[in-house]
Amino acid sequence: MAGTKIKLCGLRREADIRVANELLPDYIGFVFAVGARRAVTPETARELRGALDSRIRAVGVFVDQSPEEIAEIAALVPLDCIQLHGDESGESLERVRALSGKPVWRAFQVTGPEVLARAKESRADLLLLDSGKGSGERFAWELLAGFARPYMLAGGLDCEHVATAIKTLAPFGVDVSSALETEGQKDPEKMRAFAEAVRRADRETER
Repeated sequence: MAGTKIKLCGLRREADIRVANELLPDYIGFVFAVGARRAVTPETARELRGALDSRIRAVGVFVDQSPEEIAEIAALVPLDCIQLHGDESGESLERVRALSGKPVWRAFQVTGPEVLARAKESRADLLLLDSGKGSGERFAWELLAGFARPYMLAGGLDCEHVATAIKTLAPFGVDVSSALETEGQKDPEKMRAFAEAVRRADRETER
């Protein structure tokens, strides 16, 4: 693996984009889930996307929205990937992919081995394994022993825990949002510290 992929999620302001452009994570996330605290309008996301470094891919996070609405937003922004974080069916996932022409990620709230069994069968292009919908808490990582599919790990990751995750689980990537915030806003120093923690763990793992 060329290094653990980094996704900084829930970006909402020009200041967030400026720091992302400095750090060059692999992905940033815009939340479009209705009523979510970190949600942005498609129009705001389009403006922020225009200021984003072209080397960074933009992921849109959706919760139980229609495939037609998702595809429309994906085209407007434009998005590089779509992340489904609700109870969407396999058929809905396929329709989102067909309408948008984009890779579709599927989030799973890992509460036990039965969830991972369903995740293994998912038609998604990439899995996101989480403890909840932005809960900021970790799930029992030992459940991932022997899990074969590539996945983004989310839920309760911070500078300390992400290093442990990389060294013990070797996920495809890590996804973080709440740990980057101070008083509800993305904190540039926390963003920098997290990105450096991931890259340092990668370097130490390669030794």
